[in-house]
Amino acid sequence: MADNKPRVLVISSVDPYIGPGIVGLQHYNALKKGGLDVDFLTKYPVKDHPEFISVYDKKPGRCRTFLDKAIRKLKKIILFDSIENVAPGYCFFYKKESHPQVPVARVVDVVKKEYDVVYILFWQGLLSFATINALYDKLKCQFQFRCVDYSPMAGGCHFTGDCKQFRTGCGCCPGIKSHKESDFTRWNVRYRQKVYEKVKPVVYGNSYMNTFYRKSYLLKDYDRLEVVCPLMDNDVFQPLDMATCRSQNNIPKEKEFIIFFGCQGLNDKRKGVSFLLEALNVYYNRLTVSEREKVLLVIAGRGIEEIQDSLKFDYKYLGYVSLSELPSIYSMSNVYLSPTVNDAGPSMVNQSLSCGTPVVAFEMGTALDVVKNQGTGYCAELRNVEDFANGIEHIFRMERKDYIEMRDKCRELALSLTSEKAFVEKFINTYKKYK
Repeated sequence: MADNKPRVLVISSVDPYIGPGIVGLQHYNALKKGGLDVDFLTKYPVKDHPEFISVYDKKPGRCRTFLDKAIRKLKKIILFDSIENVAPGYCFFYKKESHPQVPVARVVDVVKKEYDVVYILFWQGLLSFATINALYDKLKCQFQFRCVDYSPMAGGCHFTGDCKQFRTGCGCCPGIKSHKESDFTRWNVRYRQKVYEKVKPVVYGNSYMNTFYRKSYLLKDYDRLEVVCPLMDNDVFQPLDMATCRSQNNIPKEKEFIIFFGCQGLNDKRKGVSFLLEALNVYYNRLTVSEREKVLLVIAGRGIEEIQDSLKFDYKYLGYVSLSELPSIYSMSNVYLSPTVNDAGPSMVNQSLSCGTPVVAFEMGTALDVVKNQGTGYCAELRNVEDFANGIEHIFRMERKDYIEMRDKCRELALSLTSEKAFVEKFINTYKKYK
């Protein structure tokens, strides 16, 4: 380890140029800029990055023969037969820890160097705890799990819905409609427990996630939980001139108060859009006719048909929005609304703050670390639509001077908690803490 900086292997199973997978590339680049010796391991080769380690030489083509299709179907039956009918609100990627979707030996064999830290982001389609166990046996180094969901605390699901079985070690899993205490989720918990005891990985989460981890059978007494904020590209997500952005997006000049909200699917119950619609109606009823005319909703995501009849304010629907378009949308908005009721994030909260735009959110996910009591917006009581409306109205009625100060505070907080520098410092300090 040169200059007291660890050699790092970043593992992320998803393409770092597609959707949330970009998080992997951001972490890799930040560590490189911080002067660390870093490698990146993923499932398939990545365009423009021949230096990345891939488990497979190329992405698979379509099944061309009856035999190919039969083999794939047989694998699915053997490994995933019990989770084909997953209940709404739950997510599984494999059945048992001992049978990951990529053979353990295949992953271990592509790791040729020694490392001081293995830093893991996305798991799906590549890793299980069996893979972690084998990698640890080979490398004997520190492991760090950078969590993007609740998977580390349960028996296989990545979102727990309303289930509380993670507190007692799973079994009788509602996610797979099981009434057996000894189902595969209970088996997975026991397997994971042994790996935790052996590998002792650092488990990162935000304050909200860690409250769940502390209640879980697996992590309730675990001594390597760390609070962390997401890494943002603050050069991409930065404040732009509001007037220019509004002109570019054809916002009418009489619309003085722009409210932005969005998610991939506007009918996703986890994202809390039904609560948002109620809160917007409460807010609408508190305004005078002239005040209502100043308000414009800007909405991004798929499924506007599901909610448009409930919208009383004028609105501009953007549909699917690319990552490159978001900084302009945040910057032209007076407030970003995050009504999510079951989420480790969402990342849009941090993106908004990086662009200097205040956030109104429920007491949920990342908002507990970057909005609540931070002077960057308003945190409402979970699922309390009256309180959420209070937050919107609070931003609406702020004095201009106070509002400008809040926008500045948003950017300052983002730089202090979510910048590349802040991430690298946290990473190195955590490595030293558990070395």
